[in-house]
Amino acid sequence: MKVAIAKGRIEKAARDYFEQVGLTVWPEKRGRELTVEVDGHEFIFVKGDDVYKYVMHGAADVGVVGGDILREKTPGVLEVVDLPFGRCRMAVCGPKERKNGTKKLKVASKYPNIAISHFASKRQNVEVIALNGSVELAPLTGLADCIVDIVETGATLRANDLEEYETIFTVNAKFITSEAALANNPDELKAWIRRLGKEDSQ
Repeated sequence: MKVAIAKGRIEKAARDYFEQVGLTVWPEKRGRELTVEVDGHEFIFVKGDDVYKYVMHGAADVGVVGGDILREKTPGVLEVVDLPFGRCRMAVCGPKERKNGTKKLKVASKYPNIAISHFASKRQNVEVIALNGSVELAPLTGLADCIVDIVETGATLRANDLEEYETIFTVNAKFITSEAALANNPDELKAWIRRLGKEDSQ
C-alpha cells in the first residue's frame, strides 16, 4: 500500500500514532529520502497541499493531511478517519487595536475560499487577498486589516502583537483514501481504518 504523509508537524504526530495503534511505521530519522519502503508499504512524504492530489490521482492509496487543506480545497477524496492529532483552529486574527471605519475590510489568508465563505455567512463584504507566505505580515504592513489563518498555540500572534478575534472552526488531521483504492484493496484498507479509528471507539 502507498501512503502519502504531509511533511513536518503532522508527519511526526502521524508516526507516533501509527506506532501506538500497531501499524507499520517509517524510520524516525529518514534523512532526506522522500519515499521509504517498510514491510511492503511505501511511504511518500510530500507537502501538505499535495497529499490529497496523490490520493485523488491514484499515486497513493491513502494519505494523512490536515483538515484545513481539505476544507479549503474540497477535493474528491474520502475522509475516512478523524485522527487525534494535528489539532488547532482556523481563526480571524488581527492587531489588538482594531480600526473602526466604513471602508471594505481587507482580509489576507492562505485559505481564501474559507475566508470568503466565513465572511459571506456573516453578510460582511470584504476583499480577500490570497497569500502564500507569512500572513501575519499583512496587517503589520498595511496590506490587510486582519487575517484568516491556522492558530495552534498563539505564540506567533503574540510575537507580532496580534490577537485572535474569533474561531471559525477547529481542525485536526484526517486519514483519506479514494473510491478506487477502497475498491481495489478493501480488506487491508478497512483494517487500517479500524486501527486508526481505535481511539474514537473506546
